[in-house]
Amino acid sequence: MGFLYMAFLGAFLYLSLAILLCRKVARRTTKRMGWAMAFLLIVLPAVLLAIGGTIDAGRAAG
Repeated sequence: MGFLYMAFLGAFLYLSLAILLCRKVARRTTKRMGWAMAFLLIVLPAVLLAIGGTIDAGRAAG
């Protein structure tokens, strides 16, 4: 259970820092660049984790 808390804390810290960085980039450049940074820093790792979990679950079941 402690590992779960640490994982959520790490994810929360990562997301909060990534959001702050994306907002800073958007303020200094364009909003489009800020959204591109948000996609690369937030959405892409989440998609890769979901795909990796699906592949791992498929290997464990089969």
